[in-house]
Amino acid sequence: MDHIVIILAALLLIGSISIAIPSRSSREISKIRMEAKLFGCKITSNLYGENQFKNYSKYSVSYRIKNKTNLKEGHFIRDKDKLILYSPVKLKYSDSFDYLNEELQNISNSLEEVIFTSVSISFLWKELDGLDELKEIIKNFDKLKKF
Repeated sequence: MDHIVIILAALLLIGSISIAIPSRSSREISKIRMEAKLFGCKITSNLYGENQFKNYSKYSVSYRIKNKTNLKEGHFIRDKDKLILYSPVKLKYSDSFDYLNEELQNISNSLEEVIFTSVSISFLWKELDGLDELKEIIKNFDKLKKF
């Protein structure tokens, strides 16, 4: 009986310690998020509060950077392999929409959803694609200044 109690106590201790230790993927995501803050990204939880993203259930956080483009309103969602305009529809009829659409398609396949506001660009992306992919996304958003 004493041995059973000791074994159960040891299993309980080992189980609680293993739950507290982060997994490899969560350590990688944590590292990416810390580095992203150094690049000027603000990381916000999608689980609480008002959320404008349509894919928020798949992603726990969204990234936000300062909007340096002339585009003050726009919402794009990935459908299969292309980012498509979700709103506003009037953007589709602007003179420079073709340029914007072409540039957005070339940003990254990791990018799932993008929301342009007058202040910021919020986006969802596949974090496990790595820090180099995030750098590429941010660099390509900076190229959109011409729009």
